[in-house]
Amino acid sequence: MGHTGSKKQATIGDLVVCVDSARTDVSGRTKKFIGLVLDKSITVYKIQVVDTGDIFYWPDDATYLWKKTE
Repeated sequence: MGHTGSKKQATIGDLVVCVDSARTDVSGRTKKFIGLVLDKSITVYKIQVVDTGDIFYWPDDATYLWKKTE
């Protein structure tokens, strides 16, 4: 079973990959984190970070739906 990123709109309860293009890791790659969509508006998601539990408001154009494929 693999995982793919899709630009489909997420709904409440979906897992998303959030891309933070303003920050990079030590290797120079763009930082990413997995979040749970708690709420959404037209252009912004309320995200709870899976690793830390922190809650952020994140733009939908910087998220990708985490979708299981079989």
